[in-house]
Amino acid sequence: MSNSSRICIIGGGIIGVSIGFHLSEAGCTNVTIVERTNIACAASGRAGGFLAKNWRTGAEGKFSELSFQAHNDLAKRLKEEFSTDVMYRRLTTLNLSINEAESSTKRTDSKSTLPKWVTTEVDEQETIGNEETTAQIHPGLLTNALAKILENRGGRIVIGKANGFLFETIPTHTDRDVHHQTSPVRALKLLIENQDPIEADIFILAMGPWTYQAAPWFRDAMVFKENISHQLDAISGVKAHSIIFKGNQPTEPYAFFLAYESNDGTMTDPEIYPRPNGDIYVCGFGEKPSQELPDDANAVPINEKSCDRLRDIAVRVASTLKDANVETRQGCYLPQSNDGIPLIGRLYGLNNVYIATGHSCWGILNSLATGAQLTQLILKDEMSPYLKQCDPKRFFQRASHE
Repeated sequence: MSNSSRICIIGGGIIGVSIGFHLSEAGCTNVTIVERTNIACAASGRAGGFLAKNWRTGAEGKFSELSFQAHNDLAKRLKEEFSTDVMYRRLTTLNLSINEAESSTKRTDSKSTLPKWVTTEVDEQETIGNEETTAQIHPGLLTNALAKILENRGGRIVIGKANGFLFETIPTHTDRDVHHQTSPVRALKLLIENQDPIEADIFILAMGPWTYQAAPWFRDAMVFKENISHQLDAISGVKAHSIIFKGNQPTEPYAFFLAYESNDGTMTDPEIYPRPNGDIYVCGFGEKPSQELPDDANAVPINEKSCDRLRDIAVRVASTLKDANVETRQGCYLPQSNDGIPLIGRLYGLNNVYIATGHSCWGILNSLATGAQLTQLILKDEMSPYLKQCDPKRFFQRASHE
């Protein structure tokens, strides 16, 4: 594939923008991102931005390790070359076991690594990451920074609702082709509501948890290739909630993963991330996977009780937050595949449509390696061991045998 090829990415979250950025790094100057709402409008602007180097094994572990280092290098480069701070820093990451029924007074332990502002009693604490293995970043700042660089290099950001493709088909009439299917099939144009179609040589679906909404584009246009849509139907969204205590809060470089037992014995696992600008981000209370997502990523309904509960738990952990202002209460959907493995690669059954989604809670971490390796696949036809695991054709094959 030539660097002068026209490439259209559908989705303006961290995955789509990272792909666009890496394509531009490789010399591609004709890259368009089509985003329905705005850049980083969903999880890419609402996630905590936690990064872990060695929490996975095998090919996935190597992939995460590459992405972890890439975040470190890119954050430094963004500061030096583009005067852009994305709040990257290394962390000490602790797992804390807390029982709500116990006294709220923190035990005095000279060996404790807890910062002074953590005032609750902790039953157990374990260091599960240090500054060599865990870090954080502000995902919204990173996504917008990469989008701006892409635009400065000649790329385009188009705000509009994508709703289908125009296809080119090539008839085949072989002895084995008893149904006289047309193959291969290329997408020629992306249709956008109330706008001119976008012509491209390569299309990339990076729609996060909304990827399933593209399945009818293929069912309706190509009945003979219906199983293409099964690769997209494998994606759903898992909603999680978060709140942000705004400004003038503790800024020590820690991340807290809680094993929190409520008074009624219910166990939950919220997470707390102080940010270097004085905000404290708290998240948790995920819901079941769904394919009933709102069209507008900025209109995700929230469960107020879940947000209230996150605040109560945060105040329990740090009593100084009692009078702090909760500026943001929000929900976002994380893209989840049916087998827990992302879909990254070319859609099986088409020769110029690719997909990158299903990263679950590791989308921010693995965004940079995804962008870099998908760029290699598109431009040089090179596929890493991890991308082989993520090949979308596994769902095509399952559907074919059902």
